Formats: sequence, C-alpha cells, structure tokens
Amino acid sequence: MRQLALLLRDARDQVYAQWLGSLKGVVGEEYRDVLESPIGARLLRRVIDDLAALAQAEAYEVAAVTKRIENEAASDAARRGALGFDLVDVIAALQQIRNAIWKVVIDALVVGELPAFGETMDEMSQIDAFLDRLVQVEVRGYLVGQSAPRQAADDD
Repeated sequence: MRQLALLLRDARDQVYAQWLGSLKGVVGEEYRDVLESPIGARLLRRVIDDLAALAQAEAYEVAAVTKRIENEAASDAARRGALGFDLVDVIAALQQIRNAIWKVVIDALVVGELPAFGETMDEMSQIDAFLDRLVQVEVRGYLVGQSAPRQAADDD
C-alpha cells in the first residue's frame, strides 16, 4: 500500500475537503462541528500519517507501528466516548474517511497518477483492511471511555 499511502499523504488537503463535505447528514451536528475544527484536521492527518508509517515500515517494525496506531486510536476514541459523543457518529466519521480516500483515488485515476490497476486494487484492499481494523479498535476504545464515567459514579 506504499504508493497509495504516499499519494494520499500528498493529497491530504483534498482528502480532508472530501471528508468534510461527506459528513453533513451522516454525523450529528455537534460532532460535525468538532470535526470541522482543527481537531478534525488532526484526526484525519493522523489516520493518513499512520497509514503512510505502516506502509513504509520494515517487516520487523510492523508489529510495533501497528500497536502504536491501535493504542492511539483506542485512547482517542475513549476520550470521545467519555465526552458523550455518539458511537454511531464516531464510527460514521471514520467510515467517511474511507469514502474520501476512494474519491481521491478515483480523481488520481482520472489524471493517471496511480500504479497499475491490479496493484492499485491490492493497495486499496490493504487500506480498507487498515480502516476496518481502526473501526474495531475505535469501537473497543469508545466502550472503554463510556464505562469510565459509569465506574466512577458506581463507586459513590
């Protein structure tokens, strides 16, 4: 997924614009306001940079890079859960990153910036697997964040 990850890193502003455009009507108004702020830009930047870091990692580094990515994503999702954002919004926003990536890849196809078709599809399937894993990690992290306030309340 190395070539597409680098293409996406170079087209980060385009991915961000596509992502913001896709959020209306998909996530709640309050969460969309957060994602339209620098917090959302940082979230998207982290996903793309993590994708690039994973794509560029040597075989012996993959496990450590993956663990770091998963820990950061789970921690971030736990904070959003503790703040009371809706799980559906959190996951829908992440899924819209996938949508934005596909739109940027299609644009790159039109202008001839992609590797061969088979290689592109193989790399996109790896990106989809990466995003699928992030969804799982974020759901788990979110649920941890949701249980944290309840545990504190139960202790009283």
